[in-house]
Amino acid sequence: MNEFLQILLPNEVIKLKKDISLHEKNKYKNISFPFEIYKVDKYAMRPHGRGFDNLHWHEEIQYTRAVKGTLTMQINGQNYHLNEGEAIFINSQHLHMAKEMEETGQYISMNFSTRLLSFSWGSLMEKLYVLPYVNDYLLPVIIFNRGCQWKKKVLQLLDDIETVYEQKTDFAWEYKISMLLCEIWYLILTNVKTEPKDDLEHVKLKQERIQQLLSFIHQNYSESLTLEKIADAAHISISECTRRFREYTGHSPYEYLIQYRISEATILLLKTEKSVSQIAENTGFQDTSSFIQAFKKRAGTTPLKYRKLHLQI
Repeated sequence: MNEFLQILLPNEVIKLKKDISLHEKNKYKNISFPFEIYKVDKYAMRPHGRGFDNLHWHEEIQYTRAVKGTLTMQINGQNYHLNEGEAIFINSQHLHMAKEMEETGQYISMNFSTRLLSFSWGSLMEKLYVLPYVNDYLLPVIIFNRGCQWKKKVLQLLDDIETVYEQKTDFAWEYKISMLLCEIWYLILTNVKTEPKDDLEHVKLKQERIQQLLSFIHQNYSESLTLEKIADAAHISISECTRRFREYTGHSPYEYLIQYRISEATILLLKTEKSVSQIAENTGFQDTSSFIQAFKKRAGTTPLKYRKLHLQI
């Protein structure tokens, strides 16, 4: 089964409303304390957000940890493998998704605003030690494991944060989490070699273009799309469009489009009682036959068998 296909259990389907935008705007229980921990498996996410196999980006910094089983994260088109217990740092504004995980795998993601590292807007800490590292791509992706002392320390601090947040019994627990986040940030800044990019503007331009291209497909997948139309969405040539897709998704624009249509079709199969021909039409396929062929190639079974199998789970 390909990496774009997400199987949904019946009790999750009713609640599902897929966001076609790549930009995730995280919602917090209290906007005055912008911090949240998401618990994710292949079929559910608590609290609701952008879960497994859902490409997106956000302004917040993120730490993701493989709690059960192995996990592959895709960040800006590159794959990073996590063993159970390892964690990864994902900087602000980076396109990312959990791409591969075991059937019974689980992971958690901590998302938080850089405000918790800055103490106050316009502070010296923000100007010197936060904004340059989140806005200018200075920090690389970092995998935390037990291979060295400081990374081992980060894993322990992430554990401490999760415990404090789950219990919420300590006096001023919000302060404690903020201090632990700052301690992790200090460990990163003092142990990781920054990577200033000479072509920073080019990197940002590529990021902007792929966001435009993917958003265009997510918003218009049900229509008849050509490679020319997709490229025009970012005002670039077909060859440039193809390069960006292969760099960030590992697929050609056409293959990504088909994969995304199939992903949407699985939702309709489980969420609605629409016929296969109706779903084919709703997801942009020219005819039912081509839909069934594409679905079977990627899901390993026909749409009707897929519906029957997973509605019985």
